[in-house]
Amino acid sequence: MPQLIGIALIGGLVWYGYRALKREMERINRETRDAEAKAKSKTILRQDEDGVYRPIDHEDD
Repeated sequence: MPQLIGIALIGGLVWYGYRALKREMERINRETRDAEAKAKSKTILRQDEDGVYRPIDHEDD
């Protein structure tokens, strides 16, 4: 009987660890997608009157 309790306890810990890892991976993926979308939405270069592309200075949001 003690072996069954030990196996159940280890199984529960593995399940809890898997769920925590899955939540953390989803959080990191969400942050990465948000950062990529924010970076894509910003224009990096602007064409001046003389036709030359120059970098735009952005303030951090």
